[in-house]
Amino acid sequence: MIHPAMRAYQNVAGYSLTDRQADATCFRLLIEELETAAASSDPSVRLKALTKNQRLWSMIMKANSLDSGATNYEDRELFVRLASQAQRYGIRAILDTNLSLAPLIGIAETVLEGLESSAGPEQGFDTDAML
Repeated sequence: MIHPAMRAYQNVAGYSLTDRQADATCFRLLIEELETAAASSDPSVRLKALTKNQRLWSMIMKANSLDSGATNYEDRELFVRLASQAQRYGIRAILDTNLSLAPLIGIAETVLEGLESSAGPEQGFDTDAML
């Protein structure tokens, strides 16, 4: 007899995201939000998207600034540099409402492509299946 807690864990484990899948999902959501903001004339939609952009890149910078030994130095340095560029441009875009969001979308798409290409064969994870 399997304990009910173990059965529940096994059911949920089938829907768990790997770290790479979770990162890719974050970037997909960011891209979607930035594209929506770029197409909108509502300043609050733009500010909300730019705020999320700043938060995500801030977390990435913090995670890669700390030496946990999980990622090699060159990769961490690259992510810190990307985070710095994305945050600086994001600040400029917050201050200048006429500034295009295309560079931020481009950076996020490049990172997403890298996450998806180095992940190998996908298991077809579907976030809708969780709901």
